[in-house]
Amino acid sequence: MFRIIKKLTITIVLALMSAILIIPAAAMDFSVRPDLPENQRQNGSAFFDLLVSPGQTQDLVVEINNLSEKEIVVLVETITASTSRSGQINYTSSGEMDETLQYSFEDMVSLPDSHFSIPAESSIEVPVTLTVPDEPFDGVVLGSIRVLREATEEERETAGMIVNQYAHVTAVRLIQSETAEEIAPDFALGEITTELVNYRASIVANIRNTQPVIIKAASATATIYPRGSKQAIFEYNLETIDFAPNSVFQYSFVDEEGYGIEAGDYTVVIGIGYDGLDWSFDQDFTIEAQAAKALNEGALNQFGQVRPEVAETIASAAAAGMPLWGIIAIAVGAAMFTAIIALIIMVSKRKPAIAA
Repeated sequence: MFRIIKKLTITIVLALMSAILIIPAAAMDFSVRPDLPENQRQNGSAFFDLLVSPGQTQDLVVEINNLSEKEIVVLVETITASTSRSGQINYTSSGEMDETLQYSFEDMVSLPDSHFSIPAESSIEVPVTLTVPDEPFDGVVLGSIRVLREATEEERETAGMIVNQYAHVTAVRLIQSETAEEIAPDFALGEITTELVNYRASIVANIRNTQPVIIKAASATATIYPRGSKQAIFEYNLETIDFAPNSVFQYSFVDEEGYGIEAGDYTVVIGIGYDGLDWSFDQDFTIEAQAAKALNEGALNQFGQVRPEVAETIASAAAAGMPLWGIIAIAVGAAMFTAIIALIIMVSKRKPAIAA
């Protein structure tokens, strides 16, 4: 009987969470086209690939088409390309850059405004002013122009907690020499930290691309041992990692099962392979008891037997852009149902009273 009740409870929790998270998607109702200039290296491409000179100024123009029968408002912003936690070049949001970065794309561009209204079935041209520094730069500067359609009040009221917003990203690659991408690659191992990754306790090793070059399809192996031991506690292999120039890849060892991260002394061993070359790093680090305690208490997958399912739903909520209050509501609801399960266990284990 208890097993049936427990399974039913978990099913109800997950069904309620799924109902909260699933919002019907609307079709993309705008398009973006770059107006490629004369210094474009690859004609016919869908992104800016420009050969520029020190001190040069020019406008990078994007044409934004409103395909709908209603006026829309778009947000236009510029982003320096980084490396995502999944090992891909990230053009959609700001990420961690390496200290070796000479010039960021964001520092080289400016916009006349951030929000633009586009009448129904019309188009506008938005100029992004590029000002190349007077001092020459080596290698590649990589970034993007991101156009996001703002949700209307009606859409927000209809969607509830999660509003689908669509963005179009136009990549921008800048070089000052045709040999810019021939710079030899190099990596370094940065600091080892502990943090919450998608609300799960994690150890993070920061791998640094220290050169202004794009790295495609590097591989990495990483193992964490208690210091002085040969028994691995974490072991991850990644076959394909793409690095943006002068960016940091946060190699995350995630406590998926919710057992927690223990305080102690550890050693991480990391190997990187790229284009026939190999790099090897090892580094000792310590996780203090207070830091481990705070990390584990903050992890939202510490929920007994329903932890993996709950954690996956919460991670999906965070990735979809759910506000903090919505995530807290899910966490509280999950905790309440877990408490009910615990109460059922306690009641089921009680012996019936013997009549006198």
